[in-house]
Amino acid sequence: MSEMLPRDGAPPLDEYVPSQARVLETRELAPGIRHFILEFVDPGLNKAFSFCSGQFLQVSLLGIGEAPISICSPPTKSDTFELCVREAGNLTRALHRLRPGDTLWVRGPYGQGFPLAEMAGRDLVFVGGGIGLAPLRSAIDCAVCLNEEFGELTVLYGARNPENLLFTDEYDSWRQQGRVEVIVDEAPPEWQGRTGMITALFDVVELKPANTSVLICGPPVMFSFVLGRLKELGFEDKDIFISLERHMRCGVGKCEHCVVESFYTCRQGPVLSIDQIRGISSALR
Repeated sequence: MSEMLPRDGAPPLDEYVPSQARVLETRELAPGIRHFILEFVDPGLNKAFSFCSGQFLQVSLLGIGEAPISICSPPTKSDTFELCVREAGNLTRALHRLRPGDTLWVRGPYGQGFPLAEMAGRDLVFVGGGIGLAPLRSAIDCAVCLNEEFGELTVLYGARNPENLLFTDEYDSWRQQGRVEVIVDEAPPEWQGRTGMITALFDVVELKPANTSVLICGPPVMFSFVLGRLKELGFEDKDIFISLERHMRCGVGKCEHCVVESFYTCRQGPVLSIDQIRGISSALR
């Protein structure tokens, strides 16, 4: 397996001390959602920084606050890293006002990402809902870059409406390595694509459960429907990996805001296999 894929969550540069990063580019992806390309102000950190797809950073602006945000660029890309930020409060509103040349602070990465190294040789199915495509995009781009390491790639993505679809300019490049199917909950008459629940996309693709790993990220309301469909198709819990949403304040397992019964989402997650959370019904809410 490529040495570009760490087997475990990459260690943070410093667990407690944030590093300053500079905005290189930013653009609006969808209403209320911006994409940022960043680099560390210290050039040495750009070389030292590594992460796994699915890990997150604690992003802050001095005097305003800090929030966990998933990395949406692949670990195979060096010198820069990318974030996708949904406007949801004071901090993210301030982040949206940043422009090229402005700086922010980051610490991390934290948590466990998608175990892509363990999925070598298998087909991959990415199931994303809404902004959940952001951390999946990191894994998709990584799998596309290292396509000889994996089997067939399938991306199933759903959003509320066409204008909320993210990274639409990248689907064609993903299709060169696999299949991309998109669906929206509701659409204007001119929409030429599918409408309905994301589970409908399982009816238009042919999957091989015995040799396929599934990577899921999206709103919790989507989980039960997707997991139910995967079980009907014959997927085993050990082959399904899901990124959980929790309010992770410290990122280092101290504040306990992200605790779900017996595990810390910030340390043992946010990516967990269904095997790991079997019997913990509150994990998927």
